[in-house]
Amino acid sequence: MSETSVLHATSRPAPTPLRLVDADVHHSAHPGALTPYLEQRWVDYLNAFGVRTRHETDTRPALRPFAARADAIPPCGVAGGDPDFARAQLLDPYGIDIAILNSLIGQIQYSGGNAPVPFCEALERANNDWTHTEWLQRDPRWRASIACQYDSPEIAVREVERCRSLSDRFLQILASTRTERPFGHSKYWPLFEIATHYDIPIAFHPGGSGSNQLSGSGWPSYYFENHLTYPFGALSHVASLVFEGVFDRWPTLKIVFVEGGWSWVAPYAARLDATYAVQRAEVAHLQRKPSEYLAEHFWFTTQPFEEPPKPRWLPLVYEQFAEAGLDGRLMFSSDYPHWDFDSPAQAIPRTLPEPVRRGLQYANAAALYGFPLVPGAE
Repeated sequence: MSETSVLHATSRPAPTPLRLVDADVHHSAHPGALTPYLEQRWVDYLNAFGVRTRHETDTRPALRPFAARADAIPPCGVAGGDPDFARAQLLDPYGIDIAILNSLIGQIQYSGGNAPVPFCEALERANNDWTHTEWLQRDPRWRASIACQYDSPEIAVREVERCRSLSDRFLQILASTRTERPFGHSKYWPLFEIATHYDIPIAFHPGGSGSNQLSGSGWPSYYFENHLTYPFGALSHVASLVFEGVFDRWPTLKIVFVEGGWSWVAPYAARLDATYAVQRAEVAHLQRKPSEYLAEHFWFTTQPFEEPPKPRWLPLVYEQFAEAGLDGRLMFSSDYPHWDFDSPAQAIPRTLPEPVRRGLQYANAAALYGFPLVPGAE
């Protein structure tokens, strides 16, 4: 829900009790911005050959470059490329105390695909260094996910360790819903080990350079179709993580699905349990019903907020979500700077009870990430 942009910074207020957390903001380091953080070998390679990707936006239009709001493109020409512009347009006018940066260009273009693995590793390292220097060190309200080569877990683990040594404001590992295998596969177990070691979540976001399409049946023709498939990868990963026994091996592992919807979760939990009831012998290693793992280990973000056509239905939809054991597992996200941005002033419906609204605004994210009650008190 776009509003008139605010282009001028306002003074930062004194620290106050936590009021608003934005769980999904996108920043973007175009390749030129990474030059100071790359070895000369990779600067030369980048200038000579560029970045190659298998991202789905290479095959169909995305309305605007980076799917951005027209008013969210700063003077540098890259949406999400200027921390001061983002602060003035998002953090200050809406009173956002903490915002989590998810680097889509790191998740999509730098994470792998058709480029040499060492080059991708260097790009991810430079991207995280740029995030640390240009964003985290310039405003205490920013937090960031660790962009890494999730389909090369040993390399990803090294980058997680390196980023955590830089700052604990790198607070989760960023992965794609379009991975090479369903995420419960043993290939990804090193990521679960490192995530539980640092007690940080793994966050999934739509998009990526993997070899699989979310449609399950090839390439869609329209951007609309692609946008509609965003929850599909989440459904596949939930089933894989549960039935592969991941949560019995790592009982403290936390998973966040960003921009993948949430209204589907309660019906899907029932479907998982119904399938388990008739095929339990195949997964006899599970210690609990699938819905119990889902309720204990998963969190979700709001954008795009799935409001039913009649406002009075929304509390009923959320009631299903809560009765599936997921009350407290939904966090507000704006998806800035994308065209379908949700304004914090408009996107948390007043038809929801006040305790639920408070949970969406800040309490659920604070409980998951361990945020202090006073911003900056670290």
